[in-house]
Amino acid sequence: MGGEDGLLVGLEIHQQLACSTKLFCACPPAKSEEFPYHFERRLRPAQSETGRFDPAAVFEFAKGRSNMYFWNPESSCLVEADEEPPHPISKEALEASMLAAATIDSNLVDEVHVMRKIVIDGSNTGGFQRTAVVGLGGSFSIDGSRVGVQSVTLEEDAARILGEDAASRRFALDRMGVALVEVALEPVKGDPEFVGRVALHLGRALRSTGRVARGLGTIRQDLNVSLSGGAVVEVKGVQKLNLLPKVVEYEGKRQRALVQVAARLKESGVRRVRCRTGDVTAVFARTSSAALRRPLGVGGRVGCIAAEGLGGLLGWEPEPGMRLGKEIAEVARANSLGGVIHSDEFARQGVAESEASELRKEMRCGEGDGLVLVAGPQEVVERVIPLLMSRLEGAVKGVPAETRAATDAGETRYMRPRAGSQRMYPETDIPTIKVAEGLWKKVLDQMPEDWSTLVGRLKGKYSLSADLALKVYDSGDPEEFERLAHSLRLEPSFIASALVDLPVRLAREEVPERGYSPQVIVEALKAVDAGRVAKEAVPAILGVVGRRGVSVSEAIGELGLVALDETQVAATVDRIVGAEANLIQEKGEGAFSQLMGEAMRELRGKADGATVARVLRQRLDAALGKTSRAGGDQPS
Repeated sequence: MGGEDGLLVGLEIHQQLACSTKLFCACPPAKSEEFPYHFERRLRPAQSETGRFDPAAVFEFAKGRSNMYFWNPESSCLVEADEEPPHPISKEALEASMLAAATIDSNLVDEVHVMRKIVIDGSNTGGFQRTAVVGLGGSFSIDGSRVGVQSVTLEEDAARILGEDAASRRFALDRMGVALVEVALEPVKGDPEFVGRVALHLGRALRSTGRVARGLGTIRQDLNVSLSGGAVVEVKGVQKLNLLPKVVEYEGKRQRALVQVAARLKESGVRRVRCRTGDVTAVFARTSSAALRRPLGVGGRVGCIAAEGLGGLLGWEPEPGMRLGKEIAEVARANSLGGVIHSDEFARQGVAESEASELRKEMRCGEGDGLVLVAGPQEVVERVIPLLMSRLEGAVKGVPAETRAATDAGETRYMRPRAGSQRMYPETDIPTIKVAEGLWKKVLDQMPEDWSTLVGRLKGKYSLSADLALKVYDSGDPEEFERLAHSLRLEPSFIASALVDLPVRLAREEVPERGYSPQVIVEALKAVDAGRVAKEAVPAILGVVGRRGVSVSEAIGELGLVALDETQVAATVDRIVGAEANLIQEKGEGAFSQLMGEAMRELRGKADGATVARVLRQRLDAALGKTSRAGGDQPS
């Protein structure tokens, strides 16, 4: 990235820790499937110690939504419900977070101060998240470049969202309070792929501790993205590592487009975008625009914002798919409106020329001004219009500081204004924790083997390719691979491929996940090791297990797989070679591939492919020798 515009990316990794309890209570960090209890709560913003309100908290409160919390006493208690003070901090989690900090050379603190961070989107029942710094500074190297660490903190995870609508959000408390470590890195310059490699390296370093949780939802990445000298945009919730480069690339293009809009305004002499508003419901009383008829049909109103100098710029795309009008629509959608209609798309949205002309007269504006229509319930329109005005007036400044959410497609969408410094204040229910020298020594004694060293050892000891050794490490359980490599007589490379490559292949073939769970793969490998089936049968076996919900033994029976000995393999190969005498005479050595295909169609899953190839090679050589002697065209 970097380049002439100096795009900078700060990365924050949130990784759940593999602890036996939650951070501030004795509940296990287990996912619940049933929730016998629930309660409702609406959170309100509170003033900070400076007497100010956090803008993000005010924004969320203005939506007027209530929050429903669902919980199971097997995974949650009154601490999660904010009906009981927090218990003493988990020593297990504190030790694990300090080990994570030491792994990336961060300086461990000698006192741990728990703070409250205001969170009013409903994901925390008390309106705040507890967080504590355990390490400051540090660095690591990637591709010869130094990546600095700002801080390492120990935090409690938020509640798991179940669903939402305009009136409420629904959360499960099973995840709330689970201990996680957050690593905040210094901004880096580079291309999007480099940011992805930074995250991958950091994730591997954390996994090397053996103290982090694995699985979907246990890790997420947040980004802080800015152009040189511009406002910082926070992008939250990148769940998949492979989406990071896409998100960085998208957000970079979006910010560049906003900078170009600001430059175009300045070139045209606009130094300040002045906005006027009005209720224009009467103008569209008989409109043919379906987008306006729907809200008007249920008693809604149409408000209008006239923005000086923005005519033609609302629909302009300085970068593909990036428009100021799209930015405005996202703010409206984040506030429970379906979107907006602006003057650059009136015709496409069914607004007649006569309506557009009457609208400009009503709003007393010219062709050089941009118009934005907001339709919906009156109270929502009145609440959203000031937010849109602020966003339009800020167009001349370029990129606004805000918080955005990452999408599954690798894009970003508007969430809320950027949180300010008013959101942090001390936690009064937990005393300062002095870190004893003995704990420091214990943490340092547990320092893990560097992940790159471990990958190199796997590669050398088990004759794995560099790529396969790295995949084994990234699988999260290299110890399981080593146990199988020692206990089974199979080639380590075959075991490794079955553990890390086969699940990807089966997922692409849409085999249900139960078919390639680690336990099922191990059972299938043991069946191969015992000589019950050939290794080529493993994908077919797992496919049947996944689609039919049967055991490995039952899948073997359904497929009719019986391991053949070499004598039985030779009989099948002899029959095929005998039937293809003409092919062999015509193609000679070139017939091997076709003959091998025919043999494997009959023997796949019943015989090892290497054995079939060896027997076929012997028979083909013999057949060619006989043919050559009969023809007399070989030297004596």
